[in-house]
Amino acid sequence: MHIQRRPFFYGWYFRCQSETDTIAVIPAVHISGEKSSSSIQILTERGVWNMEFPISEFKLSRKQMKMQIEKNCFSEKGIRLDIERAGIKIKGRLDFGPFAKPAFDIMGPFCCIPGMECRHSVYSMEHSVNGTIQIQGKDIRFSDARGYMEGDSGTSFPETYVWTQHFFRDGSLVFAAADIPILGVHFKGTIGIVRQKDKECRFATYLGASVVKMGENVLKIRQGRKTVLIRLREKEGSMLHAPCSGKMTRKICEYPSCQADYIFFCGKKKEKEILAARAAVEYEVKKEA
Repeated sequence: MHIQRRPFFYGWYFRCQSETDTIAVIPAVHISGEKSSSSIQILTERGVWNMEFPISEFKLSRKQMKMQIEKNCFSEKGIRLDIERAGIKIKGRLDFGPFAKPAFDIMGPFCCIPGMECRHSVYSMEHSVNGTIQIQGKDIRFSDARGYMEGDSGTSFPETYVWTQHFFRDGSLVFAAADIPILGVHFKGTIGIVRQKDKECRFATYLGASVVKMGENVLKIRQGRKTVLIRLREKEGSMLHAPCSGKMTRKICEYPSCQADYIFFCGKKKEKEILAARAAVEYEVKKEA
């Protein structure tokens, strides 16, 4: 693979959840003028682990959807982890069922705009997960559990953003909003999918959606007569590394499993409310906007 030297990052995000446990696995490559490396971050309800690897240990086939970092392999078929270094021992395998892919690119026409700071992809809204990951001698088991996969690439994460993902009884959802710089101007953009019983409802800036409110504990999006209000209830999260000009020097806050309310309106009428006890939330909000 040809390695470019301009600031760049490319990473995948796997979230797996059983009735008792949640794990997020984030393999990535990050390139800057000063340093190039790859990494694997693992987040559970018990802790977070961040391992850095030489760029020479990174292999990627976008066409085949396969990534390898040292002995660790990632694909739409599953994950294999084999890490033993500096007092950290993480091993195991998770097998995935068929992906429930979005109807089309989550970025819509924005996927064709050159020079975007961050491009977002959703590869699977839901798939089955089976297997075991052992972290520091403790097993995390998944039997007919649920999984989600997305990815990001570009130079940096947005300066201000809110993201959340949740599996509910007969479906899954993901919403995000961010301050987006393009050609010297900034605007608040949003994307979101609610998938229920194989049907997809999408919110997006390119469909006329607007961000009404975005803060650490709230996200409100309006699209035509539809409104979704998301209230986030947790106070403390885990700190993950995130890209800034290709370097993993930024810290962001993620809750792997927390309380959140998703309330959907048509006009003033409440159509649906999802009360989540174990949603995923990630944000970087300097002030309410």
